[in-house]
Amino acid sequence: MNRGIIGWFFFVLGFSLVVPKVEAQNSSSLRGLPFIVHYEASDYKAGIQNFDIVQDEMGRILVANNLGLLEFDGKVWNRYGLSNTKVRTAVWSKSGRVYVGSQADFGYLSGDSRGEMKYTSLADSLSVGWRGFDETWKVFEIDGVVFFCTFKGVFKYENEKLEPIGFDHRLDISFKVNNLILTQVPGLGLHLLEKDGFKLIRNGDFFADKRVSNVLPFEQGKWLISTFGHGLFVYDGEIKPLSLPSGFWKNEYLINHCQRLKNGTIALGTQNAGLFVVDSSGNLILHLDKTSGLVDLTINYIYEDQDGGLWLAMNNGISRVDLNSPFSWIDDKMGLAGSGYAALKVGDQVYLGTNNGLFLLKDQSAKLIPGTEGQVYSIQLIRDKIILGHHNGTFLIENGKASMLASEQGAWILRGHPQIPDLFIQGTYTGLNLFQWKDGSLAFVRKLNGFGESSRVMEFDGNTLWVAHGYKGVFRVRLNDDWTEVIEQKLYNSQQGFPNDVLINVFKIYNRLVFTANGGFYGYDMQSDRFFPLNEYNDLFGYGTVIADLEPDVLGNIYFIEQAQLGLMKKGANQQLSLHTSTFGKVQRLWNDDLANITVLDHQNILIGGKKGFIHYQPSLDIPHNQPGKVFFREIINRGANWDTLYRGHGQADLLREPLVFPFAQNSFSFDFVSPHFESGNEVQYQFFLENYDQEWSDWTGESKKEFTNLREGDYQFRVKAKTLFGEVTEEAVFAFSIKPPFYRSHLAYLFYFCALLGVFYAGFKWVDRRYKKKTKLLEIEKKKAIQQKDDEIESITQRSEEEIMRLKNEQLQSEIDFKNQELTSSAMHLIQKNKLLQDIKNALKNLTTEEKNKPLNSQLNRLVKNIDRDLEGGAEWNRFSENFDQVHGNFITKLKEKYPQLTPQEIKFSAYIRMNLNTKEIANLLGISVRGVEIGRYRVRKKLGLSRQENLSDFLLRF
Repeated sequence: MNRGIIGWFFFVLGFSLVVPKVEAQNSSSLRGLPFIVHYEASDYKAGIQNFDIVQDEMGRILVANNLGLLEFDGKVWNRYGLSNTKVRTAVWSKSGRVYVGSQADFGYLSGDSRGEMKYTSLADSLSVGWRGFDETWKVFEIDGVVFFCTFKGVFKYENEKLEPIGFDHRLDISFKVNNLILTQVPGLGLHLLEKDGFKLIRNGDFFADKRVSNVLPFEQGKWLISTFGHGLFVYDGEIKPLSLPSGFWKNEYLINHCQRLKNGTIALGTQNAGLFVVDSSGNLILHLDKTSGLVDLTINYIYEDQDGGLWLAMNNGISRVDLNSPFSWIDDKMGLAGSGYAALKVGDQVYLGTNNGLFLLKDQSAKLIPGTEGQVYSIQLIRDKIILGHHNGTFLIENGKASMLASEQGAWILRGHPQIPDLFIQGTYTGLNLFQWKDGSLAFVRKLNGFGESSRVMEFDGNTLWVAHGYKGVFRVRLNDDWTEVIEQKLYNSQQGFPNDVLINVFKIYNRLVFTANGGFYGYDMQSDRFFPLNEYNDLFGYGTVIADLEPDVLGNIYFIEQAQLGLMKKGANQQLSLHTSTFGKVQRLWNDDLANITVLDHQNILIGGKKGFIHYQPSLDIPHNQPGKVFFREIINRGANWDTLYRGHGQADLLREPLVFPFAQNSFSFDFVSPHFESGNEVQYQFFLENYDQEWSDWTGESKKEFTNLREGDYQFRVKAKTLFGEVTEEAVFAFSIKPPFYRSHLAYLFYFCALLGVFYAGFKWVDRRYKKKTKLLEIEKKKAIQQKDDEIESITQRSEEEIMRLKNEQLQSEIDFKNQELTSSAMHLIQKNKLLQDIKNALKNLTTEEKNKPLNSQLNRLVKNIDRDLEGGAEWNRFSENFDQVHGNFITKLKEKYPQLTPQEIKFSAYIRMNLNTKEIANLLGISVRGVEIGRYRVRKKLGLSRQENLSDFLLRF
């Protein structure tokens, strides 16, 4: 019980802090319908019925559905079937588990090492006696202890152990309030769960016949107890009903669930009347049903998310209501038809002008004022009279009726003369009209001559009227003294200082004229009669801004609509303006871009003309979020050679703690990420950066998936952050990983390459060395060749010289031989002649001897004959001849003797004479024989030489 008292204390403290916020919200009497997003069963692909909603630490919404547990991250729905049983309740635990209760089962879902949700049944561990508990309608966690509440009993789960707590009566739904668990026992009343069982609370039997739907902390230690069919009760030990006015409430609506919201209001989900939001006194703040945007009237559960959005678990679908948003819709659901163009607040009545007419908004319902059908351009309060500028003319609005003041079509706007209070100038499609205040009413006087331009935007500056034209520029207009015509008009455009001629407007901001153009803000300088840039505004927006409308409030702020953005120039403590646009991102695409308009009804009610009705902005609800949202990885897939899902988005998986290392074949990745900011819807943008790959962060994009393929080896960090529709940027989600190099780029490979490179260098060196040596050798060879060539040339020259010398020598030798031959021939001829002479003398002497009888004389003559014979034998002469012959004929005689030793000296001589080419007669004379003797000698020589008859003796001896 002490824990409950402490809980009440903190609740009271918390409530005291949120009460001012409730009062701030209720300070505005004007409120449109909240933005509602509905999810059909076809969207989340499960059953139509939903029973419970909870949010996890990443901001995902978990829904107990009749076909399982649903999970929604703002972009994708997932369903966890749990054997396709109806899931009645779910609670997220700080341990990361999601405890669930379903038909005949309870347990928990948790992320495994890869972040994939797996279901573990705890009921399966129960004994048979406790197993048949039918339904588990509620699950609660208190200080790490989980309680599974069934109709048969409550099961306490602590330190991984289950402990049943039973009761001897059937139990109904259980509730948690201030860390206490209450259970209704049909027929007995409301009981408190204690350590050993259930105890009836004080006056708890009051609810014995009243079925309780929820119990909430209320104010000052009290509880608020809702019942299905008996309304609300305040409990503090005593029980008092909290009356809901019958003007909007009937107990027959049946309260299925109630929820105390962060702003102190109470949301009631009913069985057949939709959603009610009441204050702590039971007064109605908001009622949503099918006419106001809900698609189903049966609401089973209400959950307020981290951003103040209200989730409704309905009998047919799921809805999210932006109940805490500063923006709301005033459109056809409240009876307002058409696009918004003009608005005016008079007391507690709000007039809204659309292209379909003028509507009066009262009690959250818009009614068309008869006679105003058609395009409305302006609604102005002039001396407590409501004047309507309309396509069909000018009207006075009184007592809910319209009466025409002027029939000229295209009544844009009225401007009162600053110096003549009763005169008013009206701009129309075709020029200017004059109105005058007479007899307590505004009256049309005349159309002013001399000016026929459309005059939708205009302002007075003293007696000068400035009229802006959409595509020509701005006119300075002056009228004559009797106000019948325009006597002077001058057009100002790009020739007088504007950047161009189009989209020029004029506004009066705190009694100062501010001109805007397609390029910024400008002021008029009377002395130079030119326009100059207003840097105090241009510095905020930058060059190029195009303002469509400006509207100041009483606090010094200026609301604006620009072509690309909508926002507020807010005046700070130092009177300096600052630009605020992030909040308005939610409605950026919803405003009316035809004649864009923004109207400050008062400092808490700003209306923006929308494509469908009006967008209501309440600044008091525009509270900055203290904590930015989160971005996380929904899925990480390794898309290498083998696909592998690394992470499924749940729990602190191991891979998010330390970098994973992948082989080079797995060098492609896919990252799927999300930031569940539900108010932004699909407008959440993402920015990502892969360290060691990208040079800088990507541009902001709505794409929530990024792939990288064929990454090189190295260490990487994929970083992603998200930006909401309101410009809030989340912290980064980071996934670190490393890719190993391929084998051919590994350390071992580089070592191999190094060694191979050394080998290549060595081989190269050897090759170069060999090449050098070869080249050197070739050079040497070439050199040698050159030298050899030179030597050859020299040798050739030498040889030629030697040959020449040899030739000369040979010639000389030949000459000598020839000379020798001549000598031999001469000698032979001389011998022949001598021998012939001696033969003749011998013959003569023989004849004398024969004739002479003188013996001494004969003796003398015989001696002389013998001397002649000795001389004819010629031994000494033959020896000299032989020597000379061998010198001339290559040792012919010597070689002939050696080879043919059988030859006689006479035959050798005979052979020598034949080699000398002497004829037979000459040989006969030399040998002193007859010619017949020569022939016989030839025969004998041939025979000894072994010559055949076909061989020529002379040729043989010449060749020998």
